[in-house]
Amino acid sequence: MKALFIATVSEFFKQRAGMFFVVIAVLFGFLSGREHHAFASFFLTDRFGMMYLFLIWLAYTIFCIHFLLNLWKRQDYHFVFQTRLWIFKTRLGRFSLIASGFLQPLVLYGIYMIVVAYQDGFLNRVWPLPLYYTMLILSIILAAEWRINNPRLVVNKKQGISHWQLPRPVSWIYWSIEWLFREKGVTLLICKTGTAIVFICTLIYYGTDDYDLRLPAVGLSLGYLLNVGLSYELYQWESVIWMWNRSLPVPISQRFLRAVFIHALIILPETLICLRYDVLSFGDAVQLYSLGLGIIMLYHTYLYKKNGLLEDSMQPVLTGFVILTLIILYKIPVLVIAASCILFSYCIFPKWYLTPRGNYT
Repeated sequence: MKALFIATVSEFFKQRAGMFFVVIAVLFGFLSGREHHAFASFFLTDRFGMMYLFLIWLAYTIFCIHFLLNLWKRQDYHFVFQTRLWIFKTRLGRFSLIASGFLQPLVLYGIYMIVVAYQDGFLNRVWPLPLYYTMLILSIILAAEWRINNPRLVVNKKQGISHWQLPRPVSWIYWSIEWLFREKGVTLLICKTGTAIVFICTLIYYGTDDYDLRLPAVGLSLGYLLNVGLSYELYQWESVIWMWNRSLPVPISQRFLRAVFIHALIILPETLICLRYDVLSFGDAVQLYSLGLGIIMLYHTYLYKKNGLLEDSMQPVLTGFVILTLIILYKIPVLVIAASCILFSYCIFPKWYLTPRGNYT
């Protein structure tokens, strides 16, 4: 069951990572908290609001069903037809888990609607939600049941515009970002979703009173640190997957600068949220962006020294965040902290980068 869930639900979010990334950018980057509340209130109070909500959810479910039917007819998914050996009761329960995995975004939004209904006194309007979930889950179960009883294995071939081969840029930065989207889409979504939530909560709280820059510096630093998963994946990409990169005659300074540039691109989307909420000046946003770039580069540089699992580097991250918080609270200028982190990373990068495998440049 675990293998089936990972090969189906995780593959869905992995392959559709770009789409969900755009949706998250729109929801958290262009819509404020009041607008989210207004949409939820509309669905709860309008005469046809819940019908509109069901149609939107139905369209998403049809999208999931289309993906499921096409995925399970691929030749490398022939093992799913062994599920016909399960009794119907077992299949029903396990296919329900798969359907619930597909509908995770809808479940989360349903919880948000219940919270809004509780705050506004509309709890009597949320009764259709369990009915909607039941209908949508059953539709995915029926689609899965139909597919395993109507096997149609095909060889996965490139179709459509993929025959029109566009030239790929000869760029390490482009290849790295492309690899993140294609192979680590779930990690990308989780990191960016968590970062966006931390940023929004921090900015909303910062706008409630007259605080100085230390409050967003601490809060947004925590948000930037949630990108350590992506930084670790980039380290794996360079050190494990693209191993021959180490033997290329590229100067250490150039390697460091392109690492800085790609991390600057990675943390840029959440930084744009600061400009959207309009509670920080452009200069303050630049300072916090520099601080985030400094601490994430410090972590990335440390990975070359540690050269281990992601879990092994979590303790230094937590310790470093506590130290960073104390430094910020002592009113050390944010730009000074950011410049110190980047300068220290630059100075120590050649030593830690060359330690595990020797000097290749």
